[in-house]
Amino acid sequence: MIVIVGAGLAGLSTALHLSGVPYRVFEKEKEAGGLCRSYQKDGFTFDVTGHLLHFRQAEIKALVEGLLRGLLKKHSRRSFIYSHRTYTEYPFQVNTYGLPPEVVRECLLGFIDTLTNPARTASEDRSFKAWILENLGEGMAKHFMVPFNEKLWQVSLDELTSDWVSWLIPKPDLKDVVNGALGIKDKAFGYNPSFLYPAQGGIGALPKAFLSGVGEIAYGSELVEVDTGRRRAVFQDGRQGGRVEEYEILVSTIPIPELVHRCTDLPKAIREAAASLRWVSVYNVNLGVARERISDKHWIYFPEPEYPFYRAGFPMNFSPAMGQSGCSSLYVEVSHLPSALTPPAELLKRIREGMELAGIFRPDDEIVVADVRDIKYAYVLFDRHRARALPAILEELEARGIYSIGRYGRWEHTSMEDAISQGKNLADRLKTMAIGGVS
Repeated sequence: MIVIVGAGLAGLSTALHLSGVPYRVFEKEKEAGGLCRSYQKDGFTFDVTGHLLHFRQAEIKALVEGLLRGLLKKHSRRSFIYSHRTYTEYPFQVNTYGLPPEVVRECLLGFIDTLTNPARTASEDRSFKAWILENLGEGMAKHFMVPFNEKLWQVSLDELTSDWVSWLIPKPDLKDVVNGALGIKDKAFGYNPSFLYPAQGGIGALPKAFLSGVGEIAYGSELVEVDTGRRRAVFQDGRQGGRVEEYEILVSTIPIPELVHRCTDLPKAIREAAASLRWVSVYNVNLGVARERISDKHWIYFPEPEYPFYRAGFPMNFSPAMGQSGCSSLYVEVSHLPSALTPPAELLKRIREGMELAGIFRPDDEIVVADVRDIKYAYVLFDRHRARALPAILEELEARGIYSIGRYGRWEHTSMEDAISQGKNLADRLKTMAIGGVS
C-alpha cells in the first residue's frame, strides 16, 4: 500500500498517475488543493495568493489542458514595478525607461561594468547578493534587486545562495539592457511573458479537475506520527487514538521540517538538520473594493520600503468572474519571519496607507471585503545550511521508503507545473517498483 500525505497538486498528481497500484490519500484540510485553492467570500472569488500557470513541459501542459477542457484562457503579461513614483515594466533589468535619468545611468553603467570587469571567482557557492552584483551590476542591485528581494526574503541576501536563481532571473544581453533604457521593445523577456488562468472558479479549478481521476481522499486527517522502522503512520482524524495506516511506501508533500519532526525514529543528526531549515511566511491579504478598474495591470512589484507589501495582483484582470460587478479585487502579499506577527487590523491599516501612497486606492474608496490569511510556509530560504543538509535528509527518508516531493516536500522554489511533474514522475517510478514486487 502506498500512503500519500497531502492532496495538493503534487499529491493529487501522484495519485492520478498511480493507476493499478493501491494507494490512499490523506489531507488535513476539508478540501483538496493545498495552497492552490480558491474560496468565495461576499460575491468575490479569491485564490490563496497569486497562482498563474506557465508551462515548459509539453506533456504537463497537455495534461492540464485536458483536465480543464477549454476552461483556461491565455493572457499576455501586464506586470510592472512601481518605484521612484513611476511604473516600469517587469522585468526591471530590461525596462528602466521612464525612471529618473540618473537611475537609468547607474543601471546602464553598472551592467556594462559586469561585462568589462567580470568577476574573477564566479563560484557556485557565491551568495545571492554576489550573483546580483556580478550579473546585473551595482545600479540594478541598488534600485531594485536588493531592496525588493530583502523585502521578500526578510534576510540579508548575503545569507542566501544563488544556485536557484538562473531560471527565475535570466541575465540579459547588453542590447536588451540598452533597448530597455531607451524604451525599445522588440521581444518579450523572462520565463513568463504569457500565462494561463481559468475563466471560472479561480486557480482552485485546477486541483478540482484532478479529483475525478483520484480515489477517495480522507479529509480532516493530519499526519501526527511516523514509525519509519515499522512503516506505520498515525493520522489524527477526530477519533480517539487516531487512525493507524501501515504502508510500504509513503509519499509526503508536507514541509520537510514538519515531516521529519513526525518521524520519531530518524537519526538525531537528520532531525536537527531539518529543524534548522529556514523559510519565510507571507500574509495573503485579499480585498474587494467598491470601484471598477482600480488598476489595468495583472500584478505589480514594490521594492521601496515605504510600501509594506512586496507585490499586489488584481484577480479581476485574470477573469471577470472573480469579483462583483462594479468592483475590483486584489491580493496583497506581505512577507514576515514566522515568529514576527502583525495583528490583522494593523496590517490592513498599513496596506491601505501604502495603496493610497501608490495612487492605487483613493481616500474615499470603500473596502467591501477584507480577508487576511497567514501562509506559514511560503518561500524556502536557500541558505548554505539547506545546501548542505537537504541531500542527506532526502536520502535518509528514501532509504526508509519515504518520498518527499512538491515545493515544500523537496524544499525548493518551484512552480505548479513542477509539482504536477514530480507527482507523475514519482508515480511512474513507484509503478515500476510495484511490478518488481516492492509494493
